[in-house]
Amino acid sequence: MVKFMEHEANEIEQNIDTQSEDEYNNKKNEIILKGKMEINQLYNKKTKLMKRTTATMITTLMTNAKLEILNIRDKFIKCVLADVNKELLKLRDRKSYYTEILKKLILQAMYQVLEQKISLILISEDVECVNSMIPELKQIYLANTGTNVEINIDNSIKLPTKEIGGVMVTAKGRRLLVENTLVVRLLYLTQQAIPIICTGLFGPNPTRTYLRDK
Repeated sequence: MVKFMEHEANEIEQNIDTQSEDEYNNKKNEIILKGKMEINQLYNKKTKLMKRTTATMITTLMTNAKLEILNIRDKFIKCVLADVNKELLKLRDRKSYYTEILKKLILQAMYQVLEQKISLILISEDVECVNSMIPELKQIYLANTGTNVEINIDNSIKLPTKEIGGVMVTAKGRRLLVENTLVVRLLYLTQQAIPIICTGLFGPNPTRTYLRDK
C-alpha cells in the first residue's frame, strides 16, 4: 500500500514537473517570440527611416549639384555674352560695315510693320547716318513690296545707348511697334545658341536629341 502511494506520489510529482516545464517552455517561447516581433518591428522601422533619410540626402545632394552646375553654366554663358557685347561695341567703329547692318535692321523691321507711314526711333549717334539713307530705304522697300512708304525719324524719343545700335520702327501713333536693335538680336540669338554654347562648355547632353547628327 505504501509503495503504491509512493508510486502515485512520484507520478503526480513527475506530472507537476512536466506541466511546470511545459508552462515554462511555453512562457519562454512566448516571451522570445514577442521579443523577436518587437525587434523585427524596430528593425523595420529603423530600416524605413534610414531609407527615407538616405533618399532625402541623395535628393538634396543631387539638387545641390544640379544648382551648382546651373550656376557655373550661367556664369560661363554670361561671360560669353559679355564678350559678344564687347565685339558689338567694336562694330560701331567700322562705319561702313555698321551702316550696312543698320540698313538691314531697319528694313527687317519695316517689312514686319508693312505700313505706308512709319517712324524710326534711333540712338542719337545714328540719326544723321539714317537720315542720309532714307531715300535708299524707300527705294528698296518699294522694290520689294510695291508700296511707297513715308519714313520719318522720331526726334521726341531716343533709344538708350546700351542698345548699341539698331532701330525701333513704329506706325499708327506707336500702336504698331517692332524693336530690332543689336541687343534684341543678341538676346534672340542667345536663346537659339544656348544649347550649342552649353555643348561647347560642358559637352553633349544625351537628352538633346534635336542636336544629334541625322
